[in-house]
Amino acid sequence: MLEDSVVDTRTSAPAHVRVGAIVAIALAAGFITWLALRSGSDGKSVSPPAPAVPEIVAPARLRALAATLGHPLYWAGPQAGMRYELTQASGDRIFIRYLPTGAHVGDRRPRFLAIGTYGQQGAFTQIRAASKRPGAVTVRLTGGGLAVYDRARPTSIYFGYPDSDVQVEVYDPSARTARRLVLAGQVVPIR
Repeated sequence: MLEDSVVDTRTSAPAHVRVGAIVAIALAAGFITWLALRSGSDGKSVSPPAPAVPEIVAPARLRALAATLGHPLYWAGPQAGMRYELTQASGDRIFIRYLPTGAHVGDRRPRFLAIGTYGQQGAFTQIRAASKRPGAVTVRLTGGGLAVYDRARPTSIYFGYPDSDVQVEVYDPSARTARRLVLAGQVVPIR
């Protein structure tokens, strides 16, 4: 989910590449608008969600947010030299990215560790279903949890636990790092 939304912002590309990128962005925007404005299951029009705005926050702000959610908010714990970028998107999707000094808020490059917490009913059922898809790699976690990633996109690993309405995504540019964080139990609820 996080990786899909990343756009490379280099400006030194040849003109035909820039034009192609603009067309791709326009098509994506049109598709997103269509999804947002199509009728809901009750036949009523659905309003487009407000854009998510990333902000740099202190760990205390993350703890305060976690206390208000009604479900756990996950992160990879405090890390020296990192700033915490918080983005709250529609649909109870919350992202925490670890930005080193020099990285700008909202940087669209897929170079940073990011933890997505998605509050949704049936989260564990969805993870179990994903584990049965072709190309899925599944790992059992302590406490009855399940982690799944796609062999073709190993930089994002999703996990959840039975009786929890939370799905967690761990993205890192290094697939090995993403797996290590999840399998070592280092991605935990904020307390």
